[in-house]
Amino acid sequence: MQILAYGEDALTLWAIQNRLALILQTLKDSSDPSRCRAFFRPSFGRSGGARSSQFGEFDFILLAEQCVYLGESKWDKSSEKISGGVLALRGEQLLRHKIFKFYIEEWAFGGHSTWREFADKAKPKLREKGITKPVAPDNSLLASNLRTVSEIIKQHYAALPVVKNVLLYLHNRTIDGQLPRKAGIDFIVVPVDYSEALLGNFIEIAE
Repeated sequence: MQILAYGEDALTLWAIQNRLALILQTLKDSSDPSRCRAFFRPSFGRSGGARSSQFGEFDFILLAEQCVYLGESKWDKSSEKISGGVLALRGEQLLRHKIFKFYIEEWAFGGHSTWREFADKAKPKLREKGITKPVAPDNSLLASNLRTVSEIIKQHYAALPVVKNVLLYLHNRTIDGQLPRKAGIDFIVVPVDYSEALLGNFIEIAE
């Protein structure tokens, strides 16, 4: 079945499905693509604000053989502009990466037996990192999602993996434009050309 879609989310899914080897090569990661796993648009709540434990959605999370890649995606039609080779990410996006790395390190591989035990010990550690958001309540959907994703990550790795931040920049090489070299402080920029997948204004995700 042919699947056609439009926009940044569609391009992200297409890139993960069809350009994973190239993405890993750009990341200088020798992982076998067939041994990788990916979450597409995993949601950790959309309600913002410092008092909310929710911290938004990643565009993707890639589990390679040794590293976890937390991914944001932008395409060449995004509202964010490139200035001096830098694509500026929003504060809430940067915070999302910081928070989820904390959950991986302290919950998924922290050795806690219960969420309540983890939450009690996490509060001061979050403050030390300058994170004011509270830990997800034990009986919340957010905590359930975090536990599910964390369990899959734990099954994928024998020990705590390296966590890296990635900006997937999706561009059409037939359109003149500057490619970003940097995004945020520690994001690795991975440009992916989607021109070959275009059918008019749509992307062919699968056939």
